Amino acid sequence: MKRYIKTIDGKTIIKRAEEIVIKGNGSQTFNPKEDAILADGWVEYEPPVIVPTLEEIKARKVEEILAYDSSSAVNEFSIGGQPMWLPFETRTRLDRRFAVERLKAESQGKTESEVVTTLWHEGQSFEMPLATAMALLVALEDYATICYDNTQRHIAEVQKMDSKEAVESYDYTTGYPQKLAFN
Repeated sequence: MKRYIKTIDGKTIIKRAEEIVIKGNGSQTFNPKEDAILADGWVEYEPPVIVPTLEEIKARKVEEILAYDSSSAVNEFSIGGQPMWLPFETRTRLDRRFAVERLKAESQGKTESEVVTTLWHEGQSFEMPLATAMALLVALEDYATICYDNTQRHIAEVQKMDSKEAVESYDYTTGYPQKLAFN
């Protein structure tokens, strides 16, 4: 929507066309047409173009990288075709849980393969041998570590750049491992 600018009594005024009232010859014109607006001394307003600094562009790119790192494009694996993610805190709790279950199994003379454990995701349970769950957790932690390192490499690369164009065109979606899929 076009806006117009005019200095009236030393004040700079910016208005949309429908806000302008033209006064003259004892009358007022409300909602004037553009030619009347221009004839009254108004000029089409062009807002100033704010050019971000290199540091501002880098900061925005880092935000994009971190958002991508937190998205399902990276933070996702599947069990039996069900996509999910276990954040660090959950993986840590599961690691402790599995250690307790393993100790309990050993005290009962059972192996990790003989003990069944349950993973939960959004109200859905996934039962599997403890050995399988432990292997899944190790693979997931390895995947998360690789993703974290890759994200940090991207951030470091952006921070080293010295041109706006290079930062803006930088592709931070590369280098991530293929998502894990468990049956």
